[in-house]
Amino acid sequence: MKEQDKYLILIHKRLTNQLSSEEAQELNTWLESKSEHRVLLERTTKSWEASLQYKSDYQPDTNSEWRKLSDKIGEGKVVAMPTRRYRWVAAAAILLLIGSAFWLINNTTNTVENWVEIQTNDTIKDLQLPDGSTVFLNKNTYLAYRENFNNKEERTIKMTGEAFFEVTKNVKPFIVRTDKVDVRVLGTSFNVHSDAAEVTVQSGKVQVSDKPNTQKIILQKGGQARLNINGTLQKTSPKNLNTLAWKTRQLEFNATPLKEALDQLEEYYDVKIDDTELKINCLHTGDVIESDEIQEVFEGLKRIHKVKIIKTDTGYKITEGKC
Repeated sequence: MKEQDKYLILIHKRLTNQLSSEEAQELNTWLESKSEHRVLLERTTKSWEASLQYKSDYQPDTNSEWRKLSDKIGEGKVVAMPTRRYRWVAAAAILLLIGSAFWLINNTTNTVENWVEIQTNDTIKDLQLPDGSTVFLNKNTYLAYRENFNNKEERTIKMTGEAFFEVTKNVKPFIVRTDKVDVRVLGTSFNVHSDAAEVTVQSGKVQVSDKPNTQKIILQKGGQARLNINGTLQKTSPKNLNTLAWKTRQLEFNATPLKEALDQLEEYYDVKIDDTELKINCLHTGDVIESDEIQEVFEGLKRIHKVKIIKTDTGYKITEGKC
Protein backbone atom coordinates (compact mmCIF):
# COMPACT_ATOMS: atom_id res chain seq x y z
CA MET A 1 0.00 0.00 0.00
CA LYS A 2 1.29 3.45 -0.91
CA GLU A 3 1.83 5.89 1.94
CA GLN A 4 -0.82 8.28 0.60
CA ASP A 5 -3.38 5.45 0.45
CA LYS A 6 -2.62 4.52 4.04
CA TYR A 7 -3.23 8.02 5.39
CA LEU A 8 -6.35 8.52 3.31
CA ILE A 9 -7.78 5.43 5.02
CA LEU A 10 -6.80 6.88 8.41
CA ILE A 11 -8.58 10.14 7.52
CA HIS A 12 -11.70 8.14 6.63
CA LYS A 13 -11.47 6.32 9.98
CA ARG A 14 -11.19 9.64 11.75
CA LEU A 15 -14.28 10.99 10.01
CA THR A 16 -16.25 7.85 10.94
CA ASN A 17 -14.94 7.68 14.54
CA GLN A 18 -13.15 4.39 13.98
CA LEU A 19 -9.61 5.61 14.66
CA SER A 20 -7.59 3.90 17.40
CA SER A 21 -5.33 5.95 19.70
CA GLU A 22 -2.22 4.61 17.96
CA GLU A 23 -3.63 5.46 14.53
CA ALA A 24 -4.65 8.92 15.75
CA GLN A 25 -1.11 9.62 16.93
CA GLU A 26 0.33 8.41 13.63
CA LEU A 27 -2.12 10.51 11.62
CA ASN A 28 -1.43 13.63 13.68
CA THR A 29 2.31 13.25 13.13
CA TRP A 30 1.73 12.94 9.38
CA LEU A 31 -0.58 15.99 9.33
CA GLU A 32 1.98 18.13 11.18
CA SER A 33 4.82 17.15 8.82
CA LYS A 34 3.52 19.09 5.77
CA SER A 35 0.99 21.82 5.08
CA GLU A 36 -0.24 19.86 2.03
CA HIS A 37 -1.38 17.04 4.34
CA ARG A 38 -3.46 19.46 6.40
CA VAL A 39 -5.00 20.89 3.21
CA LEU A 40 -6.03 17.36 2.23
CA LEU A 41 -7.68 16.77 5.62
CA GLU A 42 -9.54 20.08 5.47
CA ARG A 43 -10.90 19.54 1.96
CA THR A 44 -11.82 15.92 2.58
CA THR A 45 -13.62 16.87 5.81
CA LYS A 46 -15.61 19.59 4.05
CA SER A 47 -16.66 17.18 1.31
CA TRP A 48 -17.59 14.56 3.89
CA GLU A 49 -19.67 16.99 5.94
CA ALA A 50 -21.46 18.20 2.81
CA SER A 51 -22.40 14.62 1.94
CA LEU A 52 -24.00 14.14 5.39
CA GLN A 53 -26.59 16.81 4.58
CA TYR A 54 -28.42 14.30 2.39
CA LYS A 55 -30.96 12.06 4.15
CA SER A 56 -29.71 8.52 4.51
CA ASP A 57 -33.22 7.10 4.05
CA TYR A 58 -33.93 9.09 0.89
CA GLN A 59 -35.57 6.96 -1.85
CA PRO A 60 -36.09 8.53 -5.28
CA ASP A 61 -39.49 8.11 -7.03
CA THR A 62 -37.93 6.27 -9.95
CA ASN A 63 -41.24 4.98 -11.38
CA SER A 64 -42.60 8.49 -11.73
CA GLU A 65 -39.41 9.78 -13.30
CA TRP A 66 -39.22 6.89 -15.77
CA ARG A 67 -42.85 7.47 -16.79
CA LYS A 68 -42.05 11.11 -17.53
CA LEU A 69 -39.05 10.04 -19.57
CA SER A 70 -41.09 7.40 -21.45
CA ASP A 71 -43.74 9.94 -22.39
CA LYS A 72 -41.04 12.18 -23.87
CA ILE A 73 -39.28 9.51 -25.93
CA GLY A 74 -42.38 7.59 -26.88
CA GLU A 75 -41.29 4.34 -25.29
CA GLY A 76 -44.24 2.13 -24.38
CA LYS A 77 -42.59 0.03 -21.71
CA VAL A 78 -41.65 1.43 -18.36
CA VAL A 79 -38.85 -0.32 -16.46
CA ALA A 80 -38.69 0.36 -12.70
CA MET A 81 -35.27 1.25 -11.33
CA PRO A 82 -34.37 -1.10 -8.48
CA THR A 83 -33.46 0.39 -5.12
CA ARG A 84 -30.12 -1.38 -5.26
CA ARG A 85 -29.30 0.70 -8.36
CA TYR A 86 -29.64 3.88 -6.25
CA ARG A 87 -27.39 2.37 -3.63
CA TRP A 88 -24.86 1.66 -6.37
CA VAL A 89 -25.01 5.29 -7.46
CA ALA A 90 -24.43 6.42 -3.87
CA ALA A 91 -21.46 4.08 -3.59
CA ALA A 92 -20.09 5.46 -6.84
CA ALA A 93 -20.36 8.97 -5.45
CA ILE A 94 -18.35 7.94 -2.38
CA LEU A 95 -15.74 6.35 -4.62
CA LEU A 96 -15.62 9.58 -6.62
CA LEU A 97 -14.99 11.51 -3.42
CA ILE A 98 -12.15 9.16 -2.46
CA GLY A 99 -10.76 9.39 -5.99
CA SER A 100 -10.78 13.18 -5.74
CA ALA A 101 -8.83 12.94 -2.50
CA PHE A 102 -6.28 10.69 -4.19
CA TRP A 103 -6.01 13.24 -7.01
CA LEU A 104 -5.40 16.00 -4.48
CA ILE A 105 -2.63 14.03 -2.77
CA ASN A 106 -0.93 13.19 -6.05
CA ASN A 107 -1.13 16.74 -7.34
CA THR A 108 0.03 18.44 -4.14
CA THR A 109 2.91 15.98 -4.00
CA ASN A 110 3.88 16.46 -7.63
CA THR A 111 3.74 20.25 -7.50
CA VAL A 112 6.61 20.51 -5.03
CA GLU A 113 8.81 23.27 -6.39
CA ASN A 114 12.42 22.70 -7.35
CA TRP A 115 15.08 25.05 -6.00
CA VAL A 116 18.46 25.93 -7.47
CA GLU A 117 21.02 25.74 -4.66
CA ILE A 118 24.49 27.31 -4.43
CA GLN A 119 26.99 26.71 -1.63
CA THR A 120 30.34 28.48 -1.32
CA ASN A 121 33.10 27.06 0.83
CA ASP A 122 36.49 28.78 0.82
CA THR A 123 35.82 31.05 -2.13
CA ILE A 124 33.78 34.17 -2.89
CA LYS A 125 31.36 33.73 -5.78
CA ASP A 126 29.20 36.05 -7.85
CA LEU A 127 26.22 34.92 -9.91
CA GLN A 128 23.38 36.36 -11.95
CA LEU A 129 19.80 35.44 -11.11
CA PRO A 130 17.19 34.75 -13.83
CA ASP A 131 15.74 38.28 -13.42
CA GLY A 132 19.13 39.90 -14.10
CA SER A 133 19.92 40.67 -10.46
CA THR A 134 23.49 40.03 -9.31
CA VAL A 135 24.47 38.33 -6.05
CA PHE A 136 27.92 38.20 -4.47
CA LEU A 137 28.29 35.33 -2.02
CA ASN A 138 30.83 35.46 0.78
CA LYS A 139 32.68 32.33 1.89
CA ASN A 140 30.61 29.59 3.55
CA THR A 141 27.31 30.96 2.28
CA TYR A 142 24.24 29.04 1.10
CA LEU A 143 21.68 30.51 -1.32
CA ALA A 144 18.65 29.02 -3.08
CA TYR A 145 16.02 30.27 -5.52
CA ARG A 146 13.15 28.62 -7.39
CA GLU A 147 13.73 27.22 -10.86
CA ASN A 148 10.66 29.20 -12.01
CA PHE A 149 12.02 32.34 -10.33
CA ASN A 150 10.65 34.73 -12.98
CA ASN A 151 7.21 33.13 -13.10
CA LYS A 152 6.29 33.84 -9.49
CA GLU A 153 4.55 36.88 -8.01
CA GLU A 154 7.53 37.29 -5.68
CA ARG A 155 11.24 36.80 -6.37
CA THR A 156 12.16 34.80 -3.28
CA ILE A 157 15.67 33.94 -2.10
CA LYS A 158 16.62 31.73 0.86
CA MET A 159 20.09 32.11 2.34
CA THR A 160 22.44 31.61 5.25
CA GLY A 161 25.82 33.28 5.59
CA GLU A 162 26.56 36.64 3.97
CA ALA A 163 25.69 38.04 0.55
CA PHE A 164 25.51 41.35 -1.29
CA PHE A 165 22.59 41.90 -3.67
CA GLU A 166 22.29 44.24 -6.64
CA VAL A 167 18.60 43.89 -7.44
CA THR A 168 17.17 44.62 -10.87
CA LYS A 169 14.14 46.88 -10.59
CA ASN A 170 10.92 44.98 -11.18
CA VAL A 171 7.25 45.26 -10.17
CA LYS A 172 7.63 41.90 -8.45
CA PRO A 173 9.01 42.25 -4.91
CA PHE A 174 12.45 40.75 -4.27
CA ILE A 175 12.51 38.95 -0.91
CA VAL A 176 15.52 37.53 0.93
CA ARG A 177 14.60 35.12 3.71
CA THR A 178 17.04 34.12 6.47
CA ASP A 179 16.52 32.24 9.72
CA LYS A 180 16.07 35.46 11.69
CA VAL A 181 14.97 38.28 9.37
CA ASP A 182 13.37 38.88 5.97
CA VAL A 183 14.29 41.68 3.56
CA ARG A 184 11.80 43.00 0.98
CA VAL A 185 12.79 45.32 -1.89
CA LEU A 186 11.88 46.35 -5.44
CA GLY A 187 15.25 47.52 -6.72
CA THR A 188 18.33 48.37 -4.68
CA SER A 189 21.70 47.12 -3.44
CA PHE A 190 22.24 45.83 0.08
CA ASN A 191 24.21 43.40 2.22
CA VAL A 192 22.68 40.63 4.35
CA HIS A 193 24.59 38.88 7.13
CA SER A 194 22.31 36.09 8.34
CA ASP A 195 24.44 35.01 11.32
CA ALA A 196 24.58 38.54 12.70
CA ALA A 197 20.96 39.20 11.60
CA GLU A 198 22.23 42.43 10.05
CA VAL A 199 21.15 44.29 6.90
CA THR A 200 23.08 47.22 5.41
CA VAL A 201 21.70 49.26 2.48
CA GLN A 202 24.09 50.72 -0.09
CA SER A 203 21.44 52.21 -2.41
CA GLY A 204 17.66 52.41 -2.67
CA LYS A 205 15.24 51.41 0.08
CA VAL A 206 14.39 48.09 1.75
CA GLN A 207 12.00 46.78 4.35
CA VAL A 208 13.42 44.52 7.07
CA SER A 209 11.14 42.38 9.24
CA ASP A 210 11.64 39.73 11.90
CA LYS A 211 10.44 36.16 11.29
CA PRO A 212 7.13 36.49 13.20
CA ASN A 213 6.59 39.59 11.02
CA THR A 214 5.68 41.65 14.09
CA GLN A 215 8.48 44.21 13.66
CA LYS A 216 9.25 46.14 10.47
CA ILE A 217 11.87 48.76 9.67
CA ILE A 218 12.37 50.79 6.48
CA LEU A 219 16.02 51.41 5.59
CA GLN A 220 17.38 53.86 3.05
CA LYS A 221 20.85 54.37 1.57
CA GLY A 222 23.51 54.04 4.26
CA GLY A 223 21.05 52.59 6.79
CA GLN A 224 21.53 49.47 8.83
CA ALA A 225 19.27 47.25 10.94
CA ARG A 226 20.12 44.48 13.35
CA LEU A 227 18.09 41.94 15.34
CA ASN A 228 19.36 42.05 18.91
CA ILE A 229 19.86 38.99 21.09
CA ASN A 230 16.62 39.83 22.91
CA GLY A 231 14.68 39.69 19.62
CA THR A 232 14.31 43.45 19.12
CA LEU A 233 14.74 44.73 15.57
CA GLN A 234 16.29 48.18 15.53
CA LYS A 235 18.11 50.66 13.33
CA THR A 236 21.82 51.04 13.99
CA SER A 237 24.50 53.42 12.75
CA PRO A 238 27.08 51.57 10.63
CA LYS A 239 30.26 52.14 12.65
CA ASN A 240 32.24 49.62 10.65
CA LEU A 241 33.43 51.13 7.37
CA ASN A 242 34.36 47.67 6.18
CA THR A 243 31.03 45.84 6.11
CA LEU A 244 31.59 45.09 2.42
CA ALA A 245 35.35 44.43 2.64
CA TRP A 246 34.77 40.76 1.80
CA LYS A 247 33.33 41.95 -1.55
CA THR A 248 35.43 45.05 -2.31
CA ARG A 249 38.63 43.38 -1.06
CA GLN A 250 39.64 46.66 0.63
CA LEU A 251 39.79 47.84 4.22
CA GLU A 252 39.53 51.45 5.37
CA PHE A 253 40.38 52.66 8.87
CA ASN A 254 39.59 56.20 9.94
CA ALA A 255 40.50 56.83 13.59
CA THR A 256 39.42 53.25 14.34
CA PRO A 257 40.33 51.81 17.76
CA LEU A 258 43.27 49.49 17.20
CA LYS A 259 41.59 46.43 18.68
CA GLU A 260 38.60 46.97 16.39
CA ALA A 261 40.96 47.23 13.44
CA LEU A 262 42.66 43.98 14.47
CA ASP A 263 39.27 42.22 14.64
CA GLN A 264 38.55 43.34 11.08
CA LEU A 265 41.99 42.28 9.88
CA GLU A 266 41.42 38.90 11.51
CA GLU A 267 38.20 38.41 9.55
CA TYR A 268 39.58 39.84 6.31
CA TYR A 269 42.67 37.61 6.24
CA ASP A 270 40.92 34.68 7.94
CA VAL A 271 43.63 34.28 10.59
CA LYS A 272 43.64 34.21 14.39
CA ILE A 273 45.02 37.39 16.00
CA ASP A 274 45.44 37.26 19.78
CA ASP A 275 45.48 40.79 21.24
CA THR A 276 44.69 39.90 24.87
CA GLU A 277 48.12 41.15 26.00
CA LEU A 278 48.04 44.32 23.92
CA LYS A 279 48.48 47.22 26.35
CA ILE A 280 47.23 50.01 24.09
CA ASN A 281 44.11 50.78 22.07
CA CYS A 282 45.28 53.70 19.93
CA LEU A 283 43.21 55.07 17.06
CA HIS A 284 44.38 53.66 13.75
CA THR A 285 44.05 55.28 10.32
CA GLY A 286 45.05 53.64 7.06
CA ASP A 287 44.00 51.47 4.14
CA VAL A 288 44.49 47.87 3.11
CA ILE A 289 44.09 46.83 -0.52
CA GLU A 290 43.68 43.36 -1.99
CA SER A 291 47.32 43.01 -3.02
CA ASP A 292 48.62 43.74 0.49
CA GLU A 293 49.97 40.66 2.26
CA ILE A 294 49.28 40.38 5.97
CA GLN A 295 53.00 40.62 6.74
CA GLU A 296 53.09 44.03 5.03
CA VAL A 297 50.16 45.19 7.16
CA PHE A 298 51.88 43.95 10.33
CA GLU A 299 55.06 45.84 9.42
CA GLY A 300 52.98 49.02 9.19
CA LEU A 301 51.46 48.38 12.62
CA LYS A 302 54.89 47.82 14.14
CA ARG A 303 56.14 51.06 12.66
CA ILE A 304 53.12 53.18 13.69
CA HIS A 305 52.15 51.68 17.07
CA LYS A 306 55.39 50.06 18.19
CA VAL A 307 53.66 46.71 18.72
CA LYS A 308 55.38 43.34 18.89
CA ILE A 309 53.92 40.59 16.67
CA ILE A 310 54.78 36.93 17.16
CA LYS A 311 53.82 34.03 14.87
CA THR A 312 52.16 31.20 16.82
CA ASP A 313 50.85 27.72 16.00
CA THR A 314 47.30 29.08 15.73
CA GLY A 315 47.99 32.50 14.17
CA TYR A 316 49.57 35.67 15.54
CA LYS A 317 49.99 37.27 18.96
CA ILE A 318 50.29 41.06 19.39
CA THR A 319 51.76 42.59 22.55
CA GLU A 320 53.23 45.80 23.95
CA GLY A 321 52.73 48.95 21.81
CA LYS A 322 52.84 52.70 22.24
CA CYS A 323 50.51 55.44 21.12
